[in-house]
Amino acid sequence: MCLGGIIVALDGSAVTVAAPRIARSVHASLGDLELIANVYLVVLALGILPAGRLADRFGRRATFIAGALGFGVCSLAISLSHSVGELVAFRAGQGLFGALLQPAALALLSVSFPRERLGAVLGIWGAANALAIGVGPVIAGLIVQGLGWPAVFVLNLPVALLAVVLILSAVRESRGHASARPLRAVLGERRVRCAAALVAMSSCAVFGLLFLLTLFLQDVHGLSPSATGAWLLAPTLAVVVGALAGGILVERIGPRWPVVAGMLAVAGGLVGLAQVPVDAAFWQVAAPAVVIGFGTGAWVIAATETIVTGAVEELVGTASAVQQGSSQLGGVLGIVIFGAVMSIRVGGVLPAAGSHAARAVSHLAFTEGMHAAFLVCAGLVLLTAPLGLLLGPTPRGSRSRRAR
Repeated sequence: MCLGGIIVALDGSAVTVAAPRIARSVHASLGDLELIANVYLVVLALGILPAGRLADRFGRRATFIAGALGFGVCSLAISLSHSVGELVAFRAGQGLFGALLQPAALALLSVSFPRERLGAVLGIWGAANALAIGVGPVIAGLIVQGLGWPAVFVLNLPVALLAVVLILSAVRESRGHASARPLRAVLGERRVRCAAALVAMSSCAVFGLLFLLTLFLQDVHGLSPSATGAWLLAPTLAVVVGALAGGILVERIGPRWPVVAGMLAVAGGLVGLAQVPVDAAFWQVAAPAVVIGFGTGAWVIAATETIVTGAVEELVGTASAVQQGSSQLGGVLGIVIFGAVMSIRVGGVLPAAGSHAARAVSHLAFTEGMHAAFLVCAGLVLLTAPLGLLLGPTPRGSRSRRAR
């Protein structure tokens, strides 16, 4: 299951890293590159909920296999493409098959392990995804530099085939029964609704944070993309550790307190980042960002456990899609909210070339706007933290009783 998630996560950043060489290879404009990158994300987001329903109805293992094979074939086709139109078409195909992969993988994890072991299992799954997102740009950069941009996509095929071989040998088929209103049935549980909102809020904070920190490090500090990635690796690894710790804590004490503690840590880290000066040293940025990463890992894994255990087994694919869809929606909202606060606070001022005094003023304005955005996000996290108190422990065996 982790291999399937890894290729989807890695591919999200592959086009960004390979963009300059893709542009030269197929004579793509800036608008073409944006289309090639965004069509994958849009189709992936739109396909999540229907894919979860398909997994419940026709089999989660079959859906995962179809997604993995389709993703691998589309990746191979991308590596052989010679025009913008071909790249857009096959990237859309990747998004479609990636949507089949993700909820099916989470659903299979949920039904393949006993309830008392699920916390640690989800922690490993979440850590693997976080690690893939964090090191993806670094790995993609090395591959592009050494083997060329098509190699980034070619390598997806053997990984997808390995995932299929493993799932055929280790995982039994699982499916649910027909339901007229599967989404309403899943969201009918109050705990699931609260957990979905918490997953969305976690993505809102993380995506918005990465969006502004990337601009701060590159435009204010003048770091290269690779150096920026190195700075952001520390909070990414903290997410990995937090996810593993959160999974263990969920098994022992339930999801409520890991969520609340994680949200308080994230709010505290955001307040810390709101104090960094324009010429901040590495530790001044990394320390609060690591706190945010650790808190996010524990928070999102505990909320995810609540979602996948809160639905009856027949609808666990739909529940998994709710988790994935909430995460996607939260990421979009994070960038929109952070960007809106920045625009209101600094009027769209971004660091720009010019005299030393002009650059200093624009850097200061940007940093102050970033501080305001972090404080607004910290406030939103604290306002939604009480939802975590509604995530009481799920009684062992409760799902099986409802399913029967």
